[in-house]
Amino acid sequence: MVFLRLALVILLITFLVLFIFYGVTKNKKYLYVIRSIFNYTILIGAIIGLTYLILRVLHI
Repeated sequence: MVFLRLALVILLITFLVLFIFYGVTKNKKYLYVIRSIFNYTILIGAIIGLTYLILRVLHI
């Protein structure tokens, strides 16, 4: 649980920094990076969630 909270805090800080950089420079590159990080985070979260559910169902 500690690692999950740490990962969420790091992601939040990353998103905030990139939004600030975008706000200052108006460079679309930062929006692309934010969208990529968000998509990969959702994908990894879904994989971890499915793995957790499968392990709970199989009682491994």
